[in-house]
Amino acid sequence: MEDKLLKSVFNLLVSAGDKILEIYNSNHFRASLKADNSPVTEADKNSSRILNQGLNKLFPEIPVLDEETEIPDFETRKKWNRFFLVDPLDGTKEFIKKNGEFCINLALIQNNSPVIGWIYQPTTGVGWFCEKGAGIYEFNRNGNFEKLEHFVEESEKIRIVTSRSFFKPREEEIIDKIARKYPVEIIHKGSSIKQIAMVLGKADMYMKAGPCSEWDTAPGQLMVEEFGGAVLCHSNFEPMKYNKPVLANPFFVMLNSKLNTPDFKSFLQEQIHN
Repeated sequence: MEDKLLKSVFNLLVSAGDKILEIYNSNHFRASLKADNSPVTEADKNSSRILNQGLNKLFPEIPVLDEETEIPDFETRKKWNRFFLVDPLDGTKEFIKKNGEFCINLALIQNNSPVIGWIYQPTTGVGWFCEKGAGIYEFNRNGNFEKLEHFVEESEKIRIVTSRSFFKPREEEIIDKIARKYPVEIIHKGSSIKQIAMVLGKADMYMKAGPCSEWDTAPGQLMVEEFGGAVLCHSNFEPMKYNKPVLANPFFVMLNSKLNTPDFKSFLQEQIHN
């Protein structure tokens, strides 16, 4: 991405993050439930509006698919070679709980895979940017970007990060099977901060066997893969793809480079399927 456009997208994220924080600190969330019983707040909607208007102005030729706007039908979407995928407030439950573990997800999808990704955490003013094949950068709200070195903490345990608000029985069942062979540590985090824990070398695996949508994972998947990891569907252990007829993700597992080996993947696949 050209430096000028990179800066423009950065400014959009910070602007949307500031609007989220304004509502977060006011305690006037005005939360309601969507058709799928997931919560939505004024912060989700205001962030969505800022990001959509900004992206449409910067990239008028690229469609935007946003969790909080009307989703085009698949007959329209399947013609898109590339599009922006947006979650204007990933971790609405964490936002309502006021634990700070929410973020903004933004990815450019090309040919059903993420090629550019952003994750920005408004409460810390820190975010992460990745362009496929060009590394991962951590940035702050002042516009300072620093390239990350690939690092995995040495640990005898497999550190498995799971959702703070959506930890499911099937996930626990699979993790119990893994723990019969390997020492395991469970780490609970909200939103895409789970995936950032993997990028920063603080977690080895993210297990998901519950409701989750494409906008929850796209930038994180790109970053995990950029550092030698893999994001694999439980059903066939193939990489997860985007812009499907239904935008719900299949059950999946994210593995860092330490676990992305033929032996461990074979072991894990056996635990999932038996």
